[in-house]
Amino acid sequence: MLEVPKSMIGVSGKLFVNSMLLRQGIPCRLAGTGYDIEVMLTKPRRLWKMLVTTNLQPKKAGGKGKMALDWWVPIEHEADHIACVDLSTLRIWLFRGQEYAKFAQQKAGGKYHLYMYTNRDVALRGPQSMKFDYEFESYILENRIYRGVFDK
Repeated sequence: MLEVPKSMIGVSGKLFVNSMLLRQGIPCRLAGTGYDIEVMLTKPRRLWKMLVTTNLQPKKAGGKGKMALDWWVPIEHEADHIACVDLSTLRIWLFRGQEYAKFAQQKAGGKYHLYMYTNRDVALRGPQSMKFDYEFESYILENRIYRGVFDK
């Protein structure tokens, strides 16, 4: 695989989330500073702000551990929702801001850090739940849309 610049990874994630929302019939557009996508609903009229953070592929946790996906999100942000993208499997997890903060395993340097192991044979320390990608299936974009994530 060719080396993909980090700036292109981020843009790819934003465009991917935008296109998947449009494919589901949800009107949205790329946005400006402070957040990445605006979801515009008309009945009733609402505007949701979304922050998108993207991984090209899983990497070794801590640089030498088991394969995992991870995303860092600023604690202070304007977004209503956080979209976490894995481009290698074309998956998008969608969290409300408070859900992301709840599931994040670390908080450092003014950011929340959420990670998901992609290999099921990891020996866990500490809490034994919500550490694997399969445990977050209900947060996959299509599942969230089906359950009306933008209805509330």
